Amino acid sequence: MKNTPSIIAAVLLMAILLMYWCTFQVRSTEVAIKKTFGNASEKPIRIDEEDQSFFAGLNLKWPWPIQSVVKYDTRLRLLEGRIEEAPTLDSKQIIVTTFATWRIVDPYKFHTRYNEVKSGEEALRTRIRSLKKAVIGNHNFSDFVSTKASDRKLQEIEKEMMDAIAADAQKDFGVEICMFGIKQLALPANVTQAVFTTMKKTQEVKADKYRSEGDAEGTRIKAAAQAASGRIMAMVERKVARIESEGLAEVGEIYKKFKAHEELRIFLDQLRSIELILQNRAEVFLDTQIQPFNLWNEDTRIEKPSAAATN
Repeated sequence: MKNTPSIIAAVLLMAILLMYWCTFQVRSTEVAIKKTFGNASEKPIRIDEEDQSFFAGLNLKWPWPIQSVVKYDTRLRLLEGRIEEAPTLDSKQIIVTTFATWRIVDPYKFHTRYNEVKSGEEALRTRIRSLKKAVIGNHNFSDFVSTKASDRKLQEIEKEMMDAIAADAQKDFGVEICMFGIKQLALPANVTQAVFTTMKKTQEVKADKYRSEGDAEGTRIKAAAQAASGRIMAMVERKVARIESEGLAEVGEIYKKFKAHEELRIFLDQLRSIELILQNRAEVFLDTQIQPFNLWNEDTRIEKPSAAATN
């Protein structure tokens, strides 16, 4: 009876080891495949979402070397492309850096082709790089870089890359591409200078065009203004001539009436002249021999009766 505790401890240890060798647990973020004598099962093992017990995800297996288990994390992984140049359809170099989020959805296919996640990830990066260059090679440089927003097709290019890569990854890798996009768009130094030179020349051509159009429009406006001015001046001159003619005719009528009473007209003109001279209350020294001041000279203002009249 003295060996009873030792026997119980040994039995418990064997039971624990047996459970360790013959069971495995899959977490909610994992997927597993069971291998029998090195051959992987095509049916993946996942946790039952409806099972909320303490033993959820617990599965049985034969101990090694009969069976073994390979687990893969099903959470999203980020894969960033390397910075490198790629030629466009019109033979210009461009730097496009991409990113992708992916996860394993077919562990059997992924495991049979790549024993480790790292090697599978590198193979996926190489495939993405190849497909990215193929898509870039089908587009002109202006689809990526252009002064016109309507020429740029970055969203269409991203979708084209996403469609090609997603289909290829699902078929050959057993992974799902959840998100794909262009992270960085850049130009090599020599291409940048050439692009800036081309853009400068393009803008200079546009500027020359606008200046030419502005000069032509200015000439047209000036000619129209001069024509309008000529028409207005001609109309004004005709109106002025008509008014002058009417004024001269009226003055002629007035002079005809004044001519009938010429002495009265001269007398009235002299009075108006005196009124203008004396309107500021100035002190004036008059010479009554000079018109219109002769009005104060009685000898010249009042006619003396002639000798015939006195006789």
